Order: sequence, then C-alpha cells, then structure tokens
Amino acid sequence: MSRSVAVIFNPVTGAKDPAGRRGKVEEALEKARMSAVWLETTEEDAGERMLKEALSENDLDMVLVSGGDGTVMACVSALAGTQVPLAVLPGGTGNLLALNLDIPLDLDAAMDVALNGERRRIDVCHTRQGCYAIMARVGFDAAMLRDANPRLKTRIGALAYFFSALKHLRDEAVNYEITLDGQQVASGSAHCILIGNLGRLQGGLEVIPAADPHDGVLDVAVIRAGTIASWFLVVLRVLRGRREGDARVQTFRAKMVKVTTNRVLPVELDGDVFGETDELTVEVMPAALTVCVPSRSQHDRNQGPGVEPGKEPSRRPA
Repeated sequence: MSRSVAVIFNPVTGAKDPAGRRGKVEEALEKARMSAVWLETTEEDAGERMLKEALSENDLDMVLVSGGDGTVMACVSALAGTQVPLAVLPGGTGNLLALNLDIPLDLDAAMDVALNGERRRIDVCHTRQGCYAIMARVGFDAAMLRDANPRLKTRIGALAYFFSALKHLRDEAVNYEITLDGQQVASGSAHCILIGNLGRLQGGLEVIPAADPHDGVLDVAVIRAGTIASWFLVVLRVLRGRREGDARVQTFRAKMVKVTTNRVLPVELDGDVFGETDELTVEVMPAALTVCVPSRSQHDRNQGPGVEPGKEPSRRPA
C-alpha cells in the first residue's frame, strides 16, 4: 500500500547541487512506493507554517526534511506533540540533530534510515522563539554562530566557527540569574549559558554529556572563561572527557529553566540565531517528537561495531 510523506526541502542550504539532492530523494521515494507532498522553504517560511498546513490537509505517514539546522528546527516546532515521524536528510553545515542521533551525512544512507530505520520518541524544548531538540545557547556560543562568515562556511564548513570564535574570546562577562522549576538557584557572571536536551555541538564536540533526550529533564551549563587561556582549558577538559571539578563550569538540571541577564545577548537554538534578549525561558516537553534513527545493523555499518548508538567511539584521555 502506498504511503504518504511530506518533504520539506530547502533549496538554498549549504549543500551543493540542490537539483541532484532532490532527484535522489525522489528516486528513493519512488522505489519505496511513497507519494510525496513537496514543500520548498522560502525566506518568509523556514518550513513550520507550510508543514502545519500539510499536516492539517493530509494523512501523512512521515516527514522528511532536507536542509540545514534552521529547516530541521522549523519541522521540530511543527511536529512537536504529534505522532508523525521526522526523518532528517542532512544538507547544511552543522547538521546538529543528525550528528546527535548518529544519522549518516551521506544522503543515500540517511534515506535508508528514514525508510528502514527505527522510530524513537524524544523530548523537545519549548521557548517563545520556537521548539528545539538539541540546545539553546546564550552569549559567547550564539555570538560565534551569528558572526561566522557565510562564504567561509560554504568553503570550509564547521571550521568557519573557529575563526568566528576567536573574535569573541575576550568578550565581557554578563551578570545572570537562573530560576529552575520556579526556584531561583544561581546568580553570578558568565560568558556562556547552555540549556541542552542533547549534548553534541558542531564537530561532534560533546559539551553536555549528561544530556539525555528521554529523561524529561533539561541540562544547564554555565561557563565563565573570559581569557584565551581559560577557554583553552575548558575546551581541553571537554575533549578529554573531564568536566567535573572545574570552577569555570557550573551545571544544573530542571524541567523548566529561566535565564535573565543584565544586558541583551544573542540567543541561538539548534544552530540558528534568534536575535537578542535579556530573558529566556525553556520548558521540556517529554517524549513529544518521533524521530527516525538508525537500526543496530545500520548503525554498525556507519559507525563500526562496538559503538553504542548515540555515543562517540571511546577515547583514552591524554
């Protein structure tokens, strides 16, 4: 029996040859006998509004998203609270959700996961700016993403964020207050605040290892590192897997997190910057989204045996 899917397609994302990308998806869907509703994103609609309309007008079995992190986030916002599975076909620079769920970057392999992989319910994070699945970042990280050179991103990919980060290593700290589940628990000064549901960022860097998208809880990290030496030590400890006992990093857990700051800062959700604010409230929506993830056999083909799904290969600390 024919199944119906919607394809949210971003024709101007970082990946090259959008016509070839679309052709491969169409061919795979035809082989699987799946009829598709094709929806191309625009500057006015990153995909959320058009997908909500498609959901109301069609009995969809699945949604495939082919685009960058902003397109994926738009689909997460539209699908949160529904039973329709989301399949990610990576096409951007960061590809954060694919990275965190071990979805291969190769289009053919990602299509195989969409059509033949497993389905899993994960938590979603709700803000007034929209829903996200991975992480909200306030301060340094958001400024780094905002100021990354678009042409450089096209040429060298995620490495462009490194050069943008260099411009913000000595940014002034901000005064903050954090309220967890209605109780104010922390205040001080910081350069970066992370509110995570999943823990990996660009390049596979796992900054919040305790983040679990199935536990119904948000993980918060507050970082104070205003010198080049301090940032180097923070990154080094992250790379080595040593995060405890570092006075530069505080961690918290809650179902609802409110962050207020003494000045406006850039805010980023799942790789996209959403302007500036001095207040951000995030609430977890437990098991709100169904995602297509690799089966054990697909994961072993792509990552190699002996690596747990959703985990990086183990590395011995230097």
